[in-house]
Amino acid sequence: MKRVLVIGSGGIGRRHLRGYLATGRARLSIVEPDAERRSEASAMFDLERGYADLAEVDLPAHDLAVICAPAHLHVPLMLACAAARLPFMVEKPLAVTMDGVDEALAAVTAAGILARVGYIRRIAPELLALRQRIADGDIGALRLAYVNSSQEFPKYRPDFQRTYYARPEMGGGAILDAASHAFDMLIWLMGRPVQVGAMYDRLVLEGTDTEDTCLVNIRFESGAMANLTINQFQKPNTNRSDFIGTKGNLTLEHSVLSYSTDDSGKPVETRDYMDGLVPTEAHQARFTIQANAMLDALEGKPCHLATLEDARLNLKVALAAKRSWTERKIITVDN
Repeated sequence: MKRVLVIGSGGIGRRHLRGYLATGRARLSIVEPDAERRSEASAMFDLERGYADLAEVDLPAHDLAVICAPAHLHVPLMLACAAARLPFMVEKPLAVTMDGVDEALAAVTAAGILARVGYIRRIAPELLALRQRIADGDIGALRLAYVNSSQEFPKYRPDFQRTYYARPEMGGGAILDAASHAFDMLIWLMGRPVQVGAMYDRLVLEGTDTEDTCLVNIRFESGAMANLTINQFQKPNTNRSDFIGTKGNLTLEHSVLSYSTDDSGKPVETRDYMDGLVPTEAHQARFTIQANAMLDALEGKPCHLATLEDARLNLKVALAAKRSWTERKIITVDN
């Protein structure tokens, strides 16, 4: 049994707690400064300890940390883990600015510890299948992607005005929060981004200081391009990605993967990777898969979860998107 320390017990922290408990391979403790939230988590989960402050914790006595605090706290928490040589997973986004990010990555490298980032879609079977089809050359050379990830966000998070989401300095908004998953998917499938152009605004959602809509164009080192659209107020829940190659297309719509090779409008292959499953249960089960992947990685097994460098690139794309609109120009993503 590994000793796992979950730092932050809000919504995402609790998903990780459920995930690690379901593995049957972990003993869990939490760090949660909010006394009421700490008490709730202790009542909900079988925990070893509940700490109010990271300073109370003997970090080297643990095998793994899962950082679920708001994004503006990620850099100091990563540095604390590196100093204690404690492997960790940090939730997305990696940070809200580049301040201290390179220092944290250098400290992790010097400590020689395992570190990954919580882009949960990397363990989704439909995305793994999509990636393999692209790698196998089924659509030829991948040259273009269109991604639309839009929904009525307040329906799913009615408390959004009282959370980190409402505050850009904490990592909220359509770009740093919602688009982060899409950026990770595109980086994983299409490689290094080199140029970004964007527009964004708060078109509908009141009570926040963040954008609810963004239109982002990305060019990659390979020359391929991607277009990403997000709004967080439309009624239909849309999650569609089209990957266009020189021989055909792959379309991922929610959990349905389709493969097309002609203009008939009918895919030659279609598979729903959620067929027969309850979506909410399947989504939570993915946190268990991710937890097992991290525990396996601690034992030296291969791990394809997002690296800190992947997440650093992701953050650079997000910040470039913000700069692109404020400066009214295309931004080059540097090293």
